[in-house]
Amino acid sequence: MSSSPTPTLWMGDLEPYMDEFFIMQAFDQMGEPANQVKLIKNKLTGLPAGYCFVDFADAESSHRAMLRLNGKIIPNSQPPKRFKLNSSSHGKESTSPEFSLFIGELTDDVDDYILYSAFAKRYPTCRSAKVVLGSDGRSRGYGFVRFSEETEQQKALIEMQHVTGIGRRPVRVSLATPKRSHLDAVSYSGYYGGYGHYYDTGYYPSDYHNYYSYYAHYQQQGHYDPVGEEDALEEPELGIDVDKYNKEYMEQSEEIFSAMEDSRWNPIDSVESKIPGSDR
Repeated sequence: MSSSPTPTLWMGDLEPYMDEFFIMQAFDQMGEPANQVKLIKNKLTGLPAGYCFVDFADAESSHRAMLRLNGKIIPNSQPPKRFKLNSSSHGKESTSPEFSLFIGELTDDVDDYILYSAFAKRYPTCRSAKVVLGSDGRSRGYGFVRFSEETEQQKALIEMQHVTGIGRRPVRVSLATPKRSHLDAVSYSGYYGGYGHYYDTGYYPSDYHNYYSYYAHYQQQGHYDPVGEEDALEEPELGIDVDKYNKEYMEQSEEIFSAMEDSRWNPIDSVESKIPGSDR
């Protein structure tokens, strides 16, 4: 998520029958009414590209809708589909740092909104929260919380450890780190992995005409799908397998010693004994 919420959300994974009216009704029935929906079509085929942009009254409303509805079943969807939402500014380049925490031991009753509220009421610089879901829409039992200030991240790391009231059991808190594969890889879409998943753009126009025109190359490909933060963060490996590392060290040491032995010169007496006419 970018440094500040916007009044517009990206909504993806849409079925062809989901038009503007259907989407407006879906948000209304979930208690998060939207002002406008803009469906995106593939410029080559003219068919729906599978995503849209949803406008709300203000940034606070869009942020709340994203936190409350992400992963929930879309009303009247057949077969049942789940809301897949992200900030429309997701990927906008930002110079402000972000500091993330891994939150484990989450029970299945905890969603993004509950997790965010638990941290935001204590730490004003809490930007966002995300509960990681499986392909079936069920919680995987962990999530991530982001802060704009490292001091609050560090405070939360200590103060929120084993806190109760976020679900049905105490939560486990640790630092979150970017996955190596996301740090090293660059996809065709032009995004770089890491904490921000910032698209390599340079500017993000605020007006709709330029905003949608900017993503023309994504539309031509038939989709535009912001990367979820859970794809690029993970809990650091805190445990160390001492026996494993000792074994590897010993094997490596034996190889070194063997190589040293093999590379030694033969003793001088054994060499001379092989010289014809030598008395030794």
